[in-house]
Amino acid sequence: MSIIRRSPPGSKVHQVSSESDISNIEPENPLNYVGRRQKRPRNEDQRKGIDDSLKDELLSVLTNWKKDQDLILSKLYSDIAELMQQNANIQSTNIEMEKALTFISTQYEDMNTKIINLERERKENYNYILSLENRLEDVQKKLKSTIIEFRNLPTPAQNIKQETQQDLCDLVQKICDVLNVNFHPSEIKDIYIIKTKAGVSTVITELTSVLSKNKILSGAKEFNKININSKLSS
Repeated sequence: MSIIRRSPPGSKVHQVSSESDISNIEPENPLNYVGRRQKRPRNEDQRKGIDDSLKDELLSVLTNWKKDQDLILSKLYSDIAELMQQNANIQSTNIEMEKALTFISTQYEDMNTKIINLERERKENYNYILSLENRLEDVQKKLKSTIIEFRNLPTPAQNIKQETQQDLCDLVQKICDVLNVNFHPSEIKDIYIIKTKAGVSTVITELTSVLSKNKILSGAKEFNKININSKLSS
């Protein structure tokens, strides 16, 4: 297969052999671009306007967002400051409450100590009172062991003078004589009379010994045995 070769087309570019020939060349087509302003395509201006609009819109969005964030941060700072103040107030209140509780606790301990001491003193006083009562009871028993009472004795008339101890001693002596008891007034240690509102008199006689009391009581029993219809009640 044969290959056909074609010669290249002639070039429209002027060929010169020297620099002197360049100045002699007249251009076939005048250069239209010399001294003329090239206009930017219209679609490029539109794209630039859109970009500027997007930039302005984005800047506005960012500005508004920043303002919103600033407001949020400002409110957040205000809330934090308020919370910190509330926390400080709570801490101060807690400190005051701790002081109050400490004071109350101290007062309670002091009061509890006082109550314990009062309770101890009350027990001591109670025991002391019991001791006094027992001693008083012993004394009363001892006194009663030598005391004899003569009740329901006749009351003298109002125009008669009040009985003296000697009168009372004579009265006891007469009673002992009736009971056939060997009794001497020297056996009387103390004697006095008690009168009630009803006019009943009781002669309280403290004797010198239990023996004297038992002697009188025995005489009264013997008298009641003999005199059944006229017994002595006292």
